[in-house]
Amino acid sequence: DAAVTEVVLLLMAVAVAALVDRAAGRQREARRASREAELLTLFSGSVLRGADLEALLEKVREAYSQRAVTLMRVSGGQERPVASVGTHPPLSVASADTAIEVGDDEFWMLLAGHSLPAADRRVLTLVANKAAGLVRQRELASEASRAEAIEKADELRRSLLSAVSHDLRTPLAAAKAAVSSLRSDEVDFSEGDTAELLATVEESIDQLTALVDNLLDSSRLASGAVRPQVVKVYLEEVVQRALLSIGRGVTGFGGSGLDRVKVDVGEAAAMADPGLLERVLANLIDNALRYAPESLVRVNAGTVGRKVLITVVDEGPGVPRGSEEQLFEPFRRLGDRANRSGVGLGLSVARGFVEAMAGTISATDTPGGGLTVIVELPAPQDD
Repeated sequence: DAAVTEVVLLLMAVAVAALVDRAAGRQREARRASREAELLTLFSGSVLRGADLEALLEKVREAYSQRAVTLMRVSGGQERPVASVGTHPPLSVASADTAIEVGDDEFWMLLAGHSLPAADRRVLTLVANKAAGLVRQRELASEASRAEAIEKADELRRSLLSAVSHDLRTPLAAAKAAVSSLRSDEVDFSEGDTAELLATVEESIDQLTALVDNLLDSSRLASGAVRPQVVKVYLEEVVQRALLSIGRGVTGFGGSGLDRVKVDVGEAAAMADPGLLERVLANLIDNALRYAPESLVRVNAGTVGRKVLITVVDEGPGVPRGSEEQLFEPFRRLGDRANRSGVGLGLSVARGFVEAMAGTISATDTPGGGLTVIVELPAPQDD
């Protein structure tokens, strides 16, 4: 009986041990399956969201307790690491403890630390395919971005050639005609006629100078070469300097019509670069005078909280509703009217200067008709 009892107990112990071992194995399989599901979910979502490749490789390294992980690309017989994490990452297929090949032989996922079993390799093959897909997705996005940039550059170049060729020819033709007339021996001009022809030459040169200045400013803005020196400036002084520059022909408009400008900025002050703000206001007032020839142009300012709002208001024809934002694009004329002068860079330059001074600029309808341009700049803080 004792022997039988011992045998029964032994068999029961073996059975229990087998059951425990099987349970432990299933638990390990469950943990492995959970880890694999987590990795696959992570990588699948990352391809859709364009996640960081290094962060994903780090997740693989942690999940499989590896020292380092590398995503390698093989092209023309040359092995090139695309991304790697960890210490002393493998830099070749031969140096890896585990090498997972992607189906097209272009990518390999290399792991350093310890060799992985076949079950892990099966899942990592899927993960490596996801990683390779993420790389290809990034490359396609980068190519699309470059193509878009090239297309925009071509469009900008065409616009530049079209606009500049027109705005160069017009003042050049006027100046040449005036100078040719003055040099002619066939006509005896009166003093008044001579003065008028000389004024035409001067106006044409002012237009060319304004065009060149705006082109240079646009180039500076595009290259990031504008470095504002921001100080406290009183708007009354800046507006008056802007009006003087318009009167001297700096914007190409000439001095006529300045009596239509009404300034009411009080004691308002803003944090801005005096020179850049002068150019901004000169361009805004110049545009209002050009495109609202029968209207008063009002320049107002006031402080709202920590901001200073400057408005340039006209009661001219305005622009179509919804096109206000297009006014600040390069080579865009107000209303796109062919009989208007100017290369269409004034408002674009104004926006670039305002944003360089940590401000904003926008346009809206004037109640009753016209256009209102609003410049918002930081207000000086009380000491």
